[in-house]
Amino acid sequence: MAHNQNCNMAVPVFCLIFLLMPGASAFVCNFTDCEALLKFKGGITSDPKGYVQDWNEANPFCNWTGVTCHQSLQNRVIDLEIIDMRLEGSISPFLSNLSLLTKLSLQGNNFREEIPTTLGALSQLEYLNITENQLSGAFPASLHGCQSLKFLDLSVNNLSGVIPEELGWMKKLSFLSLSVNNLTGVIPAFLSNLTELTQLQLAVNYFTGQIPVELGVLSRLEILYLHTNFLEGTIPESLSNCTALRAISLIGNLLSGEIPSEMGNKLQNLRLLNFYGNHISGRIPVTFSNLSQITLLDLSINYLEGEVPEELGKLKNLKILYLHTNNLVSNSSLSFLTALTNCSFMKKLHLGSCLFSGSLPASIGNLSKDLYYFNLLNNRIRGEIPGSIGNLSGLVTLQLGYNHLDGTIPATFGKLKLLQRLYLGRNKLQGSIPDEMGQMENLGLLDLANNSITGSIPCSLGNLSQLRYLYLSQNSLSGNIPIKLSQCSLMMQLDLSFNSLQGPLPPEIGAFANLGLSLNLSNNNLDGEIPATIAKLVSVQAIDLSVNRFSGIIPSSVGSCTALEYLNLSKNMIQGTIPESLKQITYLKALDLAFNQLTGSVPIWLANDSVMKNFNLSYNRLTGEVSSMGRFKNLSGSALIGNAGLCGGSALMRLQPCAVEKKRRKLWKWTYYLSAIAISCFLLLLVYVGVRVRRFFKKKTDAESEEAILMAFRGRNFTQRELEIATDGFSDANLLGRGSFGSVYKAWIDDRVSFVAVKVLNEESRRCYKSLKRECQILSGIKHRNLVQMMGAIWNSQFKALILEFVASGLRGSVGYIPPDGLDLRKWVGAATPHHILDVVDMSLKREAHSSGALEKLKQCCVHVVDAGMMCTEENPQSRPSISLISRELQNLWKQMEFGK
Repeated sequence: MAHNQNCNMAVPVFCLIFLLMPGASAFVCNFTDCEALLKFKGGITSDPKGYVQDWNEANPFCNWTGVTCHQSLQNRVIDLEIIDMRLEGSISPFLSNLSLLTKLSLQGNNFREEIPTTLGALSQLEYLNITENQLSGAFPASLHGCQSLKFLDLSVNNLSGVIPEELGWMKKLSFLSLSVNNLTGVIPAFLSNLTELTQLQLAVNYFTGQIPVELGVLSRLEILYLHTNFLEGTIPESLSNCTALRAISLIGNLLSGEIPSEMGNKLQNLRLLNFYGNHISGRIPVTFSNLSQITLLDLSINYLEGEVPEELGKLKNLKILYLHTNNLVSNSSLSFLTALTNCSFMKKLHLGSCLFSGSLPASIGNLSKDLYYFNLLNNRIRGEIPGSIGNLSGLVTLQLGYNHLDGTIPATFGKLKLLQRLYLGRNKLQGSIPDEMGQMENLGLLDLANNSITGSIPCSLGNLSQLRYLYLSQNSLSGNIPIKLSQCSLMMQLDLSFNSLQGPLPPEIGAFANLGLSLNLSNNNLDGEIPATIAKLVSVQAIDLSVNRFSGIIPSSVGSCTALEYLNLSKNMIQGTIPESLKQITYLKALDLAFNQLTGSVPIWLANDSVMKNFNLSYNRLTGEVSSMGRFKNLSGSALIGNAGLCGGSALMRLQPCAVEKKRRKLWKWTYYLSAIAISCFLLLLVYVGVRVRRFFKKKTDAESEEAILMAFRGRNFTQRELEIATDGFSDANLLGRGSFGSVYKAWIDDRVSFVAVKVLNEESRRCYKSLKRECQILSGIKHRNLVQMMGAIWNSQFKALILEFVASGLRGSVGYIPPDGLDLRKWVGAATPHHILDVVDMSLKREAHSSGALEKLKQCCVHVVDAGMMCTEENPQSRPSISLISRELQNLWKQMEFGK
């Protein structure tokens, strides 16, 4: 009894001593599972968020982050979930010691190197997910040892090689995803052994060969993703036997042949079918109308042909239908669109880039009210846009561009309050822009470019507070740019080019402070000065105001446009000097100021600008010495051509030496004074002689001589001596060209300030005399901007010549005379031939042809005429055809075009 009592007293004393022992509360990791976890931690090289800091012996490992132990078996790990922790390192092979592990989730980290082959020893493992890491190497064949595995996801890694045969032994697998890796070879037929599979995802790899027909035995398969590979051949009809399929994606392969019609009969559970981007041909199976559960049908970017089955209107649950970029056609009423009005849940409808023709039916206004994306881009649809389009109140994007739509723009567009993007460009729309378009309060993009729209830009567009992109180019718009448009303060790109807009550029242009892309107002009739407020466009990358009538100076404030990369002010009437402030624009790559009236010298900073790739200052009134340093060292003369007052520069510029230029100017100054006195005396004498001759030979005057004398006094009078001086004695240095009728020389006049072209008759031929006479008659009676003007003539028995306007490049010419030219314009015209020939045709001519319905006839005619012009302006004169050949060509064209009828 005493013994028992002593024992009973000893127990609590022992317990007390144990509790008071130093370190009695510390945990000792002397279990296999704990050691395996510490080995796993040892393979981690980076833990940016400190997720595994609590993995230490001060804390029982069953409490460590991501670790779950068995409820009844002490210290045995059954679940390890390290998800989206961005851990870096390698996966420890000692994880195989977690022999009771059923779930291993390591997705969303940065584990590298290969998957340990030892994982195949985890016979109890049912779930393995290592997606979204950077694992490399081959698929470990040893995983077939995980005979309990049902879920395997190794997607989004860098695995390579082929799928091993051992994978076909894992017959309990119901989910297999190897997508987004670098796997190669064929999709093996032995995958058909995995009869429990419900999801098979092998997308975004490098698989080749055909889709195995054996996959048709997978009766439980619900998801089949094989997209973005290099699969060839046809779509196996056996897939129709996978009646449980809910989604099938074959996007971006090389599949060909027709779509098996049986798919429409048997796949009643299908909700998603995506065959986008293959080489599939044939027709859309009518049986697809049986896919009653389908919500997404994408057959786009293939070679499908025939009409769209109207039976698709039976797909009541269809939300997204993409058929674009095929060879599909339609009847004239586009009746399949009417059928699709029964798809009351339709949200997105993309039918662009097909061969649909006919007119839009009014029934499109009955399409689903949920429709927010509607695309008919690049078809052959003609006729008017139905006013019922305004009933599609849910539209966010409407793309009708690149068709043959005509008529006016429906005012009902104003009802589309949710519309953000409206594309109507590249059609044949006429009439004016309706004011109601200013009611589309959410509109951010409006494209009406390349139509035949007339009238003015409505002020109501200024109400579009969300407008960021406005494209109205290539129309026939007139009037002023409305000041109210500046209220669109979010504007990022504005293109009003190739219209007939007039008046000044409003100073309110500065309100477009967010204009970050481009401002294009080129090819209009805008005038006045460029407002200084343009400096507020601090984010704009490109400004094009070329081919207008702007005058005044370039505002120095333009230097504040610090993001500017392209500035084109060519072909205006701008005066003054080139502002120094332009050098403040750090990223300016292209500057075009050609064909203006700029004076002063060429800025020296242009020579040192390393960013500037192209600049053009040709055909201005620049003077002074040009630097030959920096980028000017290798600069050709084309960028400065047409500035008679420039000298110096590199040899490539072919400018006159400055010392010679000054000496010649002084000589020509005296020559000019003496010539003026001599010419005055000569004219007085000529008048006197003329009066005397008229008195004596009034009745016997030869008609031809009288006509010659008359022509000699039309325009400015020149003497033979004056022309000899102006051409340095008709020297070869000033010879522009020589033909059978005579020679053409460049002559300096007005103290070498300007040039004329002197055409001297070859006296040896009577035929030459008649030719020159005829040319004189033609030029004296014609004034046209594309023909040189006759400035005078000399006509006597000893010397006969025409004095013509000198044009160094508009390719203007007279009968039998084409001046030397820079080839820029010729190249521009050549680049437009034949497909864009109307881009180089005068706008008034195009308007007249358009109004008379003869635009196509004009295009054909211009192609032939421009071809003739291109031959006549070959750089090598020996390559130019004879005028008789050109005459015959043009006569034949006249007959072919039936102009005489």
